[in-house]
Amino acid sequence: MSTLDEDLSRLNFEYLMLARECARSNPAETAWRFGLDKNHIEKLADMTLEQLRDQAESSRAVIRLLPIFVPNGVSMGAYVDLLQPLVSERTDENSAI
Repeated sequence: MSTLDEDLSRLNFEYLMLARECARSNPAETAWRFGLDKNHIEKLADMTLEQLRDQAESSRAVIRLLPIFVPNGVSMGAYVDLLQPLVSERTDENSAI
């Protein structure tokens, strides 16, 4: 595994651990902070460490970055409040992300 893959895997795993703990303690906050729907939050909350590690090692970033573009005349706070996560339909039932 290359250094980039190792770094990405480690970041993914830490992110997924944080998201899972949030899903277990506050599903509503998880929906807002991580952009997941109820079904994916439930799957994430039930995932084992091994399942999280498998997802983390997918060689793809699981972290979704917000755009830094803010429209003119809108404060950053208002813009963040208006952001709605886009949750696309997932075809892989084994994936919580």
